[in-house]
Amino acid sequence: MGEQKSLYARLGGYDAIAAVADNLLPRLMSDPKRVAQTVSLGLKAGIPVTEALETANFDSGPADIFRTQINYTSRAKRYTVGPAVEVSLPFGLALEFDALYKRLDYNFSSKMRAASFGTFNQQQHNIVSRWDLPLLLKYRVRTFAYRTPYISAGLNTNYIVNTNQLSRTFFTPSSGAPAAQTPPAKLRNPPAELKYRSAEGFVIAGGLEFRIHGLRAAPELRYTRWAHENFHELLPAGKLRSYLNQAEVLVALSF
Repeated sequence: MGEQKSLYARLGGYDAIAAVADNLLPRLMSDPKRVAQTVSLGLKAGIPVTEALETANFDSGPADIFRTQINYTSRAKRYTVGPAVEVSLPFGLALEFDALYKRLDYNFSSKMRAASFGTFNQQQHNIVSRWDLPLLLKYRVRTFAYRTPYISAGLNTNYIVNTNQLSRTFFTPSSGAPAAQTPPAKLRNPPAELKYRSAEGFVIAGGLEFRIHGLRAAPELRYTRWAHENFHELLPAGKLRSYLNQAEVLVALSF
């Protein structure tokens, strides 16, 4: 058996690739219409179909001795928005890259009652900012009456860029006297429930593209299956974790 050549060698090596680039780039630069048809910029926004965070409550211990109550509540914002870039390819194909911003806020509260002394309270409001960065290969099926259905698939990566906590702790005596509460302290430490700042997944989507007076609009249904969670509460007391399935309805506007 002969030695199998690499793809680089089968394409002709540096000289052949350089010759193609030297021939193609001047043509693109000399014709602005070709460049405009090759790369398009736009805005993509939408709403989630699925919840971002799974939450549950915890309550244990006899009420007359010690009792612990822990509560997680999702406060994730119901929107996503960001820029989109698309590069046209032959045969109805295109490469698309998006940068979609999300807010995955949640609240944490705990109450620990110590016999007849009173209750120790802790409250946290967690502000979480995340970017989703999908890279998709898109295929436009066929145009029907100025409408073009398409499908796309690729890889999605998310990254949590910012976390803030508003936290306060106070004691409520069993006598019922009002407890003095200090203003919440603002912390920039990552919350204890944050397991992975970044996660990867597979994404598929389908939509319908049409033009309105030179503006291209494309409503789309997109699904991502993440490989692992961003958030996962490790303790059995209480429950907070990210859903691995993410579905959202998006609308793209581009020129």
